[in-house]
Amino acid sequence: MIGQILAHTPAWVFALFLVLLVFGLMQTRTRTVRRIPALLLPAGMIALSLAGIQSSFGLAPAPLASWAVALAIAAMVGHAVFRDRRVSYDAAAKTYFVPGSWVPLAVIMAIFFAKYVYAVMNALNAAVVSTPLFVLGLSAVYGVLSGYFAARALNLIGLTQEA
Repeated sequence: MIGQILAHTPAWVFALFLVLLVFGLMQTRTRTVRRIPALLLPAGMIALSLAGIQSSFGLAPAPLASWAVALAIAAMVGHAVFRDRRVSYDAAAKTYFVPGSWVPLAVIMAIFFAKYVYAVMNALNAAVVSTPLFVLGLSAVYGVLSGYFAARALNLIGLTQEA
C-alpha cells in the first residue's frame, strides 16, 4: 500500500519535501542571519500552514478560526515560555545570532507530513476527513505548528526593538 501511495504522489511533492528538508537542516547549524532572511522561514511556514487549510477545507470560517486561535495561543505561549534566550541581535551589523536546533526541522516536517497524510486520506476517500472534529482538529494542528514559527518571529522582532 505504501508503494502505491508513493507511486501516485506527484513529483513536485518530493521536490517540496527536499526543499523543506534542506531548510530544516539549515536550522540545525549555529549561524548569523540578516533580519529579512531570518523572518522569511517563519513567514513561509505560516503561509504553508495556511495553504494547508485552504487546500484541505477552503477558507471556511470554522477551519480558519480553529487555525488562527491555535496559532495565536501557540505563538503567545511559545514566545513567553519557550523563548530561546541564546538568540541575540547585533544592531550594528543588523544580524541575529541563532544557535542551531533540531526543533525547527521537526516542526517543518510535521507540517509537511500533516498535509501529506491528509492528502492521502482524502485521495483514499476516508470519510473521517470531512467530519467537523477532524476538520477543526487538523486546522488546530496546523495552527499550533505555525505558532512555533510565529513565536520565533516574535522573539526576533522583540530583540530588534530592544536594540
